[in-house]
Amino acid sequence: MICRGQAMRSAQTATLAASMGDIVAAPGQTVPLQEVLRQRQLFAEMVEAMQGDVTLQQVLDSAVRTAAQGCGAPMGKVLELDAARGTLVIRSHHGLKAADMGREVGEAASGNPPGEALRQAAPVVDADVRRRPRDVLPAIFVENAVVTSVNLPLINHDGAYGVLEVDFRETVEIGALEMSFLASVAGMLAECIEKHRAQAALALERDAKALLLREQQHRVRNNFQMIIAMVQRSTFLASEDGRKPLREIERRIFAMASLYNHLLGLSEQAQHADLGRYLGGLAASFDEFYDLKASGIAFNLDVQFGLVADLDRCTTIGIIVNELVANAVEHAFAGGSGEIRVSLAASPPRGCVVRVSDDGRGLPAGPGEEGVGLRTVRRMLEGIGGRLDVASATGQGAAWTITVDRL
Repeated sequence: MICRGQAMRSAQTATLAASMGDIVAAPGQTVPLQEVLRQRQLFAEMVEAMQGDVTLQQVLDSAVRTAAQGCGAPMGKVLELDAARGTLVIRSHHGLKAADMGREVGEAASGNPPGEALRQAAPVVDADVRRRPRDVLPAIFVENAVVTSVNLPLINHDGAYGVLEVDFRETVEIGALEMSFLASVAGMLAECIEKHRAQAALALERDAKALLLREQQHRVRNNFQMIIAMVQRSTFLASEDGRKPLREIERRIFAMASLYNHLLGLSEQAQHADLGRYLGGLAASFDEFYDLKASGIAFNLDVQFGLVADLDRCTTIGIIVNELVANAVEHAFAGGSGEIRVSLAASPPRGCVVRVSDDGRGLPAGPGEEGVGLRTVRRMLEGIGGRLDVASATGQGAAWTITVDRL
């Protein structure tokens, strides 16, 4: 995840606006250049650490550590607002005990410095928290001997997330340099928190849709099985002349079911798949469905792995390969034995060539009108930028070549 863009987004803008509005340098105030450069280096390192595939916890830890080190503070905290309870919870810290993680540290209300920062949507700097009533001040301030506390609100698109806080064990004067540095850290942190929350919401939505899709897929599988069973029953009851078209219908339904089942395993993983492995998985069902061994037909598969295609192209090519294999089984061998071969190879720069061939009797000589099936195949290929060519000679088989220029 990258938490930096060319323009400030809502969370960063809102947090910076809340934190920097009242920062004013005293007349004639100067700061050492070395300190400015040190803070800039720390900030740059934090931004770098927030880029890439990082967790929200890593983002919080990097920000609180940078904030404390940049101001020379021994302690720092990132507090999240528990809106339901109206309390603040430690989500990351620097310089505290490990057991403090997840601890509630007071209400988001007056009397509690970070609570006041949230309520006012503005930084709260308390030079000496010891002057506050003990019955209101969270115990963690007393336990860690906090004197000066600096709190900046973290404001996101949908409201406040919480507070970035740094604490000192002595009275420290917080100037414009420190406040502007902390405001920059808080702005970047708020932006990253908002992005992580958006990604988490998208992930939940995706998982819910995936669950619904799996349920629908299960129903579709069951429907295929019911349809096949009904056709098989009709075939059993039909006359001899009526069985051939019913068997053809059954074959096509079975082919669609096989394609669907194989594609499901791919679609649940990604939007792209290895075309060679896809065709290999599809071809595994050919022998069982077409009863190749009993018919004396050998099947040979030679595919190149590593050719990645989107699922639409995988599906289209798979349907066409299945249709061409079925055509060869039915027409190429005239009841005799033979061999069907399917191959896949790359076609530079980014395409592929699929070949379905047989050593049967070949296609009829002379021009002939294309059937509905072949015209449908050509239209399907046109939809993915492909084409179909055929070479055949009487007694020497037929070779169908599918060329797709771009996977």
